[in-house]
Amino acid sequence: MDNEKTEVKKIKTQIIPAIHNTVSLQFYLRTEDGKPIANEEVVYNLLRETGEISNSYRQITNEEGKVHLTLNLKGDTIIQLLYEGSDKYEKAKVNTFRVRPSKEEKELKNGHPYQVRRREEAQKKKEEAKKEKEAAKLRKIEEFAEAQNQLQTVGDDNVAIELRNVSLSFKIGKDKIDNLKEYVIRTINRTKEKKTIFKATDNVSFKIYKGEKVGIIGFNGAGKSTLLKIISGVYTPDEGEVIVNGNIAPLLSLGAGFDKNYSGRENIFLNGAILGYNEKFLNEKYDEILEFSELGEFINLPVKNYSSGMLSKLGFSIATIVDPDILILDEVLGVGDITFREKSREKLQSLMASNTTVLLVSHSIREIRNICDKAIWIEKGRVRAVGEVDAICDEYEDEAQNVSKEKTKKLKPQRF
Repeated sequence: MDNEKTEVKKIKTQIIPAIHNTVSLQFYLRTEDGKPIANEEVVYNLLRETGEISNSYRQITNEEGKVHLTLNLKGDTIIQLLYEGSDKYEKAKVNTFRVRPSKEEKELKNGHPYQVRRREEAQKKKEEAKKEKEAAKLRKIEEFAEAQNQLQTVGDDNVAIELRNVSLSFKIGKDKIDNLKEYVIRTINRTKEKKTIFKATDNVSFKIYKGEKVGIIGFNGAGKSTLLKIISGVYTPDEGEVIVNGNIAPLLSLGAGFDKNYSGRENIFLNGAILGYNEKFLNEKYDEILEFSELGEFINLPVKNYSSGMLSKLGFSIATIVDPDILILDEVLGVGDITFREKSREKLQSLMASNTTVLLVSHSIREIRNICDKAIWIEKGRVRAVGEVDAICDEYEDEAQNVSKEKTKKLKPQRF
């Protein structure tokens, strides 16, 4: 553009910021009739007090004729806005102007009686809320203890599940023997490695009363699922006694025990028999199972052709066909697609609304809190704590947070 025909209009804005202040400035370019000047270049200079230019920048206005500047300034500075162009630069409006306060200004503001009073009131409310929360927590613990005492006075007739010093161990071999020949050779040569003993549960004892909703929590590998399988009769403990009063509907690994080469229909009778249902009962309930599972014509196909969701639907439909005295759930609250998931949740809620005893293993502490009134914390195969669900979950979450922090520290790279 020819400099002789260029009209330069200037607006000087005097800024006296503190050291390291951030200045944010918005302004709009308008024509005389107020229309925005879009996509036009604006030059702005940073001048020292002596008038020397320290920095110069260029920016294009947006569709509203707006330019937004954010500058980090050090010392006393003058911002000079230069609108270089045609006669249409008739109006320029500085819309907002903000300066981040200095440390001294912040201290002055924070020391004002109004600000002090506001902080004191906020702190007081925070302390009162904390006290109320602690009081509510204590009330719930006291109510839980009183309810447990009442249940104990009824006697053993009111016990749904009791474990007495239950222990179960597994032998774990480190050898990778892939065939019989290698097994025989290494047996003769006595080169097989000795198996190690892993104690999945160790001297576990507790009582669960009829109608209680109990959540079992713990870190991975603590022995939670093993404990449910002991109660369900899948595993027989090495030591101790398991007492179960009432019929159980175990929802462990849905689809476990299915024969992949059998059809869905045949697996209803196979899996139902494993769960203790007789053939007559399954024939009577067959249509109901089929309707609830939503499998339709797929029921006659081999289950090896089923998706994981279809297997879960069939397993869930078989396991919940009766109203059990004891319902055991191991991470199965979200099975199938979204419509079946809602239906299965409603089914579980109807079972739990009755006097059914519920054992729930879940890594979702929110679900444990919402469903259960009692929690058992398992750690390394032992019972660490039993009590009111919120109190136990609070303690567990605090420890989980500390463990996560320790792991995060170990993951941080070293600086050299």
